[in-house]
Amino acid sequence: MQLAEQHPSNGVLRAKGAAARLCIGESTFWLWTRQGKIPQGIRLSPRCTVWRISDLDAFLERQAAHGGVS
Repeated sequence: MQLAEQHPSNGVLRAKGAAARLCIGESTFWLWTRQGKIPQGIRLSPRCTVWRISDLDAFLERQAAHGGVS
C-alpha cells in the first residue's frame, strides 16, 4: 500500500504518524518541531497535538525544492 493511500491529504496526524509521514524518527520530529523546521501543530488538548497532512506535505515539497533540511 502506498503512503498516499494510508493517509489522505486532507486529514490530520498525531506526532507518531506525522514522523512516519516524513520518514523520520519521533525524536527527530520533536526536535525539528522545537527548532521551527516543521510547521506548528494544532493543540487539541494539553496532551494532544495534531498536524495537518497538507502542511506536512508542503514541508516535504519545500525541502525537496531546497535540497533538504538545514
